[in-house]
Parts: sequence; structure tokens; C-alpha cells
Amino acid sequence: MFSFKNWVALGLFLFGSTFLWMTRDFLANPRQGTGALWSVIQVLVLVAIVGFTVAAWVLFKEASWWEPIAIASAIVGLAALVPYVIGVRQVGDAWDAGVQMNIAIHAVGIAAVFVVVLVPVVHDWIARRI
Repeated sequence: MFSFKNWVALGLFLFGSTFLWMTRDFLANPRQGTGALWSVIQVLVLVAIVGFTVAAWVLFKEASWWEPIAIASAIVGLAALVPYVIGVRQVGDAWDAGVQMNIAIHAVGIAAVFVVVLVPVVHDWIARRI
């Protein structure tokens, strides 16, 4: 049976996997995503994916140190989101509805991780249920 802790861990893992959408392979024309900027995006996205995966696994295993990993992953995710926005503007995909949804989903998800870990009322509510 899935407990609340498992749902939160699954949510972290699934949110981390959405960072794949920020890779150049998901552009309308993947050949446009070249250069140093897209290389930086690729590295930051990979680190965010690994970080959220580790945070989810650690939470699943009921270790208390999942929160610093989740915050670090959210920071890396934010660090990937900024150059991604710049990159999609350079290749001309910034006005695509899917790209705008991608940016919004990641901005809201990163903010949610910050709220869950850093806002005491929300953190305490979640911590009591995990």
C-alpha cells in the first residue's frame, strides 16, 4: 500500500524526471540546440534529475537528510531553468505553448519544493505525515 511518504517520494522522482523536457532533444528542431549554453543546460538538467532521484530514494528509505538534497536539486533546477529560458528564446521556440507550459511547470515545481522544505507550517504538516 502506498503511504503518504511514498507519494511524496514518487512526486519528487516524477518531478525530477520532467527535467528531461529541458534537454535539446525536446526542442522543435533539436539541431538548433547547440553551443556552450545548451551544454550547460544539459549538465545542470542531468544533475537535477540525479538529485531529485536521490532525494526521492532517501525519503523512501526514511532517512532524514532528504530535505537538503531536495533543496540542492531545486537550486540546480532553477540554475538550469534560467539558461533554458534564454536558450529557447535564442532558437525561437519561446512562444510555443508547450515550451511555456514546460517553463511554468518547472517554476511552480521548484517553488513547491522550496515551500515544502523551507516554510515551517507546510514542512511540519508534511513531516508529521511522513
